[in-house]
Amino acid sequence: MLNASTQVRDPVCGMHIDPTDAAGKSEHNGHTYYFCHAHCQRHFDQNPQRYAGRQ
Repeated sequence: MLNASTQVRDPVCGMHIDPTDAAGKSEHNGHTYYFCHAHCQRHFDQNPQRYAGRQ
């Protein structure tokens, strides 16, 4: 089981994931965002302002 401190939150769906197991990642305003699935990454990439800062 993973330690909660090693996990990040997918800004689109809210799922907590280990960054090393992420399905994808995107950069926005100097911050790296990690995603549980490619569809979450696509939503983010289409409108990052909507999701950035939701962590």
